Amino acid sequence: MKNIFLIAPSGHLSKEKFNNSLKNLKKWGFGRIKYLKSINSKFYYYAGDYERRYNEVNQAYKDEETEIVFCARGGMGAVQLISFLDYNMIRKSGKVLIGFSDATILLNSIYQKTSLRCLHGPMPCNKNYDRKTISCLHMALNKEDYSVRINEKDVFKEGFAKAKIVGGAIRVLVKSLGGEHEIQTSDKILFLEQNHWRGRDIYDALWQLKLAGKFKKVKGIILGYFTKCDEPVLNYLKDFFKDFKCPIIFNQPIGHKEPNLTIPIGEICIINTEKLSWQIKF
Repeated sequence: MKNIFLIAPSGHLSKEKFNNSLKNLKKWGFGRIKYLKSINSKFYYYAGDYERRYNEVNQAYKDEETEIVFCARGGMGAVQLISFLDYNMIRKSGKVLIGFSDATILLNSIYQKTSLRCLHGPMPCNKNYDRKTISCLHMALNKEDYSVRINEKDVFKEGFAKAKIVGGAIRVLVKSLGGEHEIQTSDKILFLEQNHWRGRDIYDALWQLKLAGKFKKVKGIILGYFTKCDEPVLNYLKDFFKDFKCPIIFNQPIGHKEPNLTIPIGEICIINTEKLSWQIKF
């Protein structure tokens, strides 16, 4: 059983969500769980000030008794940490990072800086999870290939693509633009998801990514969940992507809804709309 270092790099982690995290990680078959005593700190919205949080991430990677760094929850705030991380130490640690939502910026920054394994996967602070969520997480951790069926109605642009996969929450990817941690998408398959955002905001954020050149050389696009958005997001998405030539699929089980399948940043993904499937290949 792999041991865990649990971190709270973003929003405040309540006692309830902390206890849920401990119970779920044990239920999911992990071993010892370490964490800092300050994990329940609160500074305004955040899980303590940015210094507490970036020190927590560095300590998690430095710890010699654990193999996995697990984000307990998302929210906002991870962008504050990325300039203060010890990437040389992180690279040498060989650890796996798991999280999604606001952790998007940690996953992509650490992958790009170190080539370490970073999994866009479930965070343990909630009460209920689909069995597919957990089985896919373990498959990704164990480097077992997996395949996902596509409903024909969810194919927006037909085609075949094979490339490394990167991506995450749109709102967080936009935060990475203009600096050394900007997401690199050339010759990649890009996956995108979002929650609690208006369709018009998503539309503008996609345009911002486009203006930054993030769609110029993408090989394919996988769109996950767009949950709790108060406008017809699908209409905005269809309009934005209507002139793209690469394969594009909608409504895939990635993001803020169950099941939430794990996406290993930087691993090979294959989209084949003729076979109505996409795959992760290790």
